[in-house]
Amino acid sequence: MKKNLSILFMLTSMLFPACENELPYMNKPQAPQLLMNAFLEAGKEENGVSLCMIDADEQQTDYVSNGSITVYVNGEKTETAQVEKIYGSFNAPNCTLKTPFRPGDHIRFEATAEDGQYQAGCEVEIPLPIEETIRVDTLRTQLKGNSSMMDCMQYKITIHDRPNEKNYYRLIIEENTYRISSEDGIEYGPFSSYPEIINQEDIVLTDGHLTTTDDDKFGILDLTVRNLSNVFTDGRFENGSYTLKVYTSIPYISESNRKDHFYLDVTVRLLSISQSYYRYLRAMNCLNSEDYNETFMEPVIVPQNVSGGLGFIGASSEQRVTLRMIDRPPFSIE
Repeated sequence: MKKNLSILFMLTSMLFPACENELPYMNKPQAPQLLMNAFLEAGKEENGVSLCMIDADEQQTDYVSNGSITVYVNGEKTETAQVEKIYGSFNAPNCTLKTPFRPGDHIRFEATAEDGQYQAGCEVEIPLPIEETIRVDTLRTQLKGNSSMMDCMQYKITIHDRPNEKNYYRLIIEENTYRISSEDGIEYGPFSSYPEIINQEDIVLTDGHLTTTDDDKFGILDLTVRNLSNVFTDGRFENGSYTLKVYTSIPYISESNRKDHFYLDVTVRLLSISQSYYRYLRAMNCLNSEDYNETFMEPVIVPQNVSGGLGFIGASSEQRVTLRMIDRPPFSIE
């Protein structure tokens, strides 16, 4: 069931617990609050933050007209980033942070809006990635679809858990296409896309609820919400190793442009995330899933970790492996 993120935070702030603190039900008019959302990635040159104003009484959310975020890393101020005007889809980041974050860093944000009238803050720590490089094996195969067998790419991804601690992970598969122009020799790209990950045969990603395509047709009483976010814990392989088995569609390059050189890389990313980030992704997975039935399933609790306002700041570090899947030179023209 699809829900707008802004309305989601409005409702959860009034009805559900936020992290460890209970927020009481408010039956009186509420003042507008600052809403801050971000998902920080260690090693990334720039990280985006969405800074908005949310009015619970009017049930609307707007970008702030002026505001800033001051960033502290391990207790030292690194920058003050101003909000920018955004043209495009709502919930897009409107504040760009240029501070490089590293695994283990303690990050603190102090956000202000409307000439300091509204303030909010947040503290997060960048998780440590797994210590050993992941190993990826691929196989072109077929998988049963809704009506017939379909061609797909199988990925077997072997990971080694960080020892002696409870760990939380997320799997992302990213396809990046590049084009080298035959006219000027300039390389353009990457043009990124994220194919759907089919995890129905993996016991860890399905939390033991293995499925098939027939379950959509016959599993009427099944109250399992499919793990579309591909998040998981080390509960089934703590202090050991495990091989995930997932599928995607076959990577391809359009044949419409035959005079340029194209190539496509697939990057398998294993994100190490915090427990609160894991809980947030699980909650959003439920709320955005057609499998979630609010009549028969427990209410979804969306964590938030922004003080003085609303929202969630998540952080991750990762191990990745990049594979060259397609290298298509220009077609010869006779």
